[in-house]
Amino acid sequence: MQYSESLRTGSKSILVHKLRSLLTTLGVIFGVAAVVSMLSIGEGAKREAIEQIKLLGTNNIRINHLKLTGERAEEAEKKISEGLTYHDGRLIRANLSNLKGVAPLRFVEAGVMLGNKESAGRVIGTNEAYEWVTNFHPSEGRFITPMDMEEAKRVCVIGSEIRQELFGYRNPVGRRIKIGNAWFTVVGVMESKTVKEGKASVIKLRNINKDIYIPITAALKRFTDDDRPNFVEEIAIQVANEDLVVPISETVKRLLSRTHNGVNDYEIIIPAELLAQSQKTQRVFNIVMGSIAAISLLVGGIGIMNIMLASVTERTKEIGTRRALGATERHIMVQFLNETVLISAAGGLIGVILGAVMAKSINLYAGWDTVISFYSVMVSFGISALVGIVFGLYPARRAAKMNPIAALRFE
Repeated sequence: MQYSESLRTGSKSILVHKLRSLLTTLGVIFGVAAVVSMLSIGEGAKREAIEQIKLLGTNNIRINHLKLTGERAEEAEKKISEGLTYHDGRLIRANLSNLKGVAPLRFVEAGVMLGNKESAGRVIGTNEAYEWVTNFHPSEGRFITPMDMEEAKRVCVIGSEIRQELFGYRNPVGRRIKIGNAWFTVVGVMESKTVKEGKASVIKLRNINKDIYIPITAALKRFTDDDRPNFVEEIAIQVANEDLVVPISETVKRLLSRTHNGVNDYEIIIPAELLAQSQKTQRVFNIVMGSIAAISLLVGGIGIMNIMLASVTERTKEIGTRRALGATERHIMVQFLNETVLISAAGGLIGVILGAVMAKSINLYAGWDTVISFYSVMVSFGISALVGIVFGLYPARRAAKMNPIAALRFE
């Protein structure tokens, strides 16, 4: 018996019992669908995390202000800690080497107007280093300069969405917008950045395309908080070498601990460490989901073995007849093995399609980024074929080892 003939016979046997064959494959279908959807979620989360880290920079350190409440706030007041300040940024820059730049950020609560148009943009006071620390550059005009800082000039650089919101397709460079009660001249427009806000976010990122940047000296001078005149919400630090990020973060922590009198009213964030932690969590998630998928495939495999054993019993006379006509044990074994592989492969194909639909549904309704890769499809389909071989081997061997005379006498 040639292989093509064996394959044709196996296909015919499956089509004769369509419903039974479909029910047999359900375990494989759901197992493969779980594998495809799980891998797509994992790949989507990985890519999202990498994109976020690229926005922050792998050789960057972020220091964020922490708002204290209750006893911790009382303790901070007793120890006379002003929180994170503009002077902290200058102190870090002056005392640490191997730094490419230090950029403090002060978020200004002020309305932004152009004529009758009001913008929902966020005003941020920062310095000239911000452009390089964040790898975020103007597409038109220029960014804040040291002279702007020194003279606390009323200039601003607007995000791409603010440009569209206020100016449409007109050139905004050289025009003035009103921030609070003061007029600021637009000197640049920042490039557009894609910022995703997925459910699997490693770090909560604001939409930087809606930011408006002014010199921090102008922000502290014109939008002063009487209680905290030098307060800043964040300090971004860029380290010269990625290997120095952790040692420098420890040095920064010791330096701030002294200037803040031991009060932990700030947090130090290392984006690279967050990425590593996110990937570790994702691996645990993949293991859990993989285990669930493996159980589904195991159940599916047992179902295939059960049906094939029943099929061997049903077709005992057929086996005896084939053996009497000259079929060898190998021919019989290949025939039944073909049937199990066809059943599991068909289940794998349906499972891949179902898994792709599940991944798309998760993306649409849950907001998770999902990426279906060629690797995940091949792995899932390969596993389904392997299940057919492993669980079909015993029924096939049992059929092949039947005594031809006893098989012909079987009633």
